Amino acid sequence: MNQLNGVITSIETDGNISLVGILAEGTEFFSLVIDTPQTASYLKQANNVFLIFKETEMSIAKHLTGGLSLRNRFPGIIRSIEPGKIVSKIALDFKGQLLYSIITTQSVHRLHLQVGDHVEGLVKTNEISIMEAI
Repeated sequence: MNQLNGVITSIETDGNISLVGILAEGTEFFSLVIDTPQTASYLKQANNVFLIFKETEMSIAKHLTGGLSLRNRFPGIIRSIEPGKIVSKIALDFKGQLLYSIITTQSVHRLHLQVGDHVEGLVKTNEISIMEAI
């Protein structure tokens, strides 16, 4: 599991769903949660939280241009690639913190990914969980 420390910066609620903005390492992330400030005490601006997402939920983009509906885009440098026959594990340095992505080995080859490449990590808002930092 990938984990980042963050601070809640915004909360937008509609019914029982909230879009939560979190600042982590100077980058704004967003998480879509089935909770509201009325049902979850940790959902308050300025609260410290952990952002958690699976390695299989992080995609890698190289030379990405144009619009994209994905809100969570963050820069990184590939520090290692552990190739497998079907999937490969990518270690991405995001501002000094290692985050991991598991993608198909075919994608590694198609994108010509190499250690030292500057890429973007991508995670959908509904794939980032929030946990209260105690």
